[in-house]
Amino acid sequence: MKFKIKQYQNRFKLRFSENYYIWRKKYSKWWDRFLEKGHEKMTVMFIPHNEKKIFNFQISKFFISFFVFLFLIIIISSSYAVYQNTSIKREEERLLMNFKDIRSHLIRFERHTNTIAELFDEIKPYIEELYELSAGGEDTAESIWELTEGIPTSDRELKKLKAVLPDEIFTLRDLQREFLCTTNAVKTVKNFIDVRSKVINDTPSIVPNHGHITSLFGWRRSPFGFGRDFHTGIDIAASGGTPIRATAPGVVQATGWSGGYGNMVRIQHKYGFETVYAHCSQIIVGKGQSVGRGQVIAYVGQTGNATGNHCHYEVRLGTVQINPYPYLRKIW
Repeated sequence: MKFKIKQYQNRFKLRFSENYYIWRKKYSKWWDRFLEKGHEKMTVMFIPHNEKKIFNFQISKFFISFFVFLFLIIIISSSYAVYQNTSIKREEERLLMNFKDIRSHLIRFERHTNTIAELFDEIKPYIEELYELSAGGEDTAESIWELTEGIPTSDRELKKLKAVLPDEIFTLRDLQREFLCTTNAVKTVKNFIDVRSKVINDTPSIVPNHGHITSLFGWRRSPFGFGRDFHTGIDIAASGGTPIRATAPGVVQATGWSGGYGNMVRIQHKYGFETVYAHCSQIIVGKGQSVGRGQVIAYVGQTGNATGNHCHYEVRLGTVQINPYPYLRKIW
C-alpha cells in the first residue's frame, strides 16, 4: 500500500514538473516577442512647408504606450474631477436652500420667542402680587426671580458660543429660569390656597338659604315701629318652607324655641365661630348632632318676632355678634 502511494506521488510530481516547464517555455517566448515588439522603433517626421529642414526622431512602442496610458489616466482623472465638481455644486445649492429654509425658521422662532417673553413680562406683576398675598411682605416678591435651583450651570459655555449662537437661545435660557421660578411661586400660592380653602370650608362662608336680604347688620329703624334698634344679624327673606343650610361644618348646640328668635338652631364651628338660624318653621336636626357644610337643618318660617317669612342669620365669634355679610360670599 505504501509503495502505491509513493508511486502516485512520483507520478504527480513528474507531471507537475513537465507542465510547469512547458508553461514557462511558452511564457518566455511570449515575453521575448513582447519585448522585441516593444523595443521596435517608430520614426516621427515633421515636414515644414518650405521643406528646407525636416525634423524627425525615433521613439519606441513602449514609450508611445506609456504616453497613451498616461493620457488615459489624465482623461479619466479629469472626468472624475468634473463629476465631483458638479456634485459639489449641487450639494452647495442644496445646502444654500437648506440655509434659507433654516433662516426663515429662525426668524419665525425669533418672533415666537419674543412674543413669549412679552407675555411673560405681562404676567410677572400678577405672579408677584399672588406671591405677596400668599407669602406676605412686599420684599418677598423681589426674591422670586433670584431662585436658581435646578438651573443647568452651562452659562459659561454658552457665552463662549455667543458669537455663533442666536440671541434667542439666551432668551430661552432666561425664560427657562423664570418659568422655574414661577413654578416655585405657584407652588407657594397653591399651598396657601389649600390651607386657606380648608379654613374657608371650616368657617361660615356660604349663604344659608335662597332669597333676598331685607335687613343688614347694625342699627336700623325698628320693623315694629318703636324707634331704632341694633340688628345682630341679617334677614334673608324667602317663601315659607325654603331649606336652610348650615354655612359650615359643626355641632348643633341648641334647637327649639328661643323667645323672639322663635324656632332657632345654634351651631358651634371651628376657630370659635357660632351661627344662629332663627324664625324657622321646622327644625330637622337635634342637639349634639354633627352637620356638614350645606346640609339642610331647618326650613324658613315666621315664628317669634317676625314680620314675614325669613331667616334671621347671625355669626358669632365667641360671644360677640359680628357682621355676617362678609361670610355670605361663596368665594372668600
